[in-house]
Amino acid sequence: MDADFIVNTAGGSVWTFEPVTETAKNFTGTDLDVQDWQWLGKAFGVDARIANELVSSLEDEGFVLEIR
Repeated sequence: MDADFIVNTAGGSVWTFEPVTETAKNFTGTDLDVQDWQWLGKAFGVDARIANELVSSLEDEGFVLEIR
């Protein structure tokens, strides 16, 4: 199954979440409170201290995540 989000943990204190499917992109735009300053190209950054909560929430919504 293809991933809806690619999560990159290599940034240390900032994890990036890249929505790659149209469903994930739409969800990010309508249901997540992502601020303009969080965008780093095609992905948005999240503090590592709360990133696991976002991972769990996205999985609970039925999204498939590829964690790198």
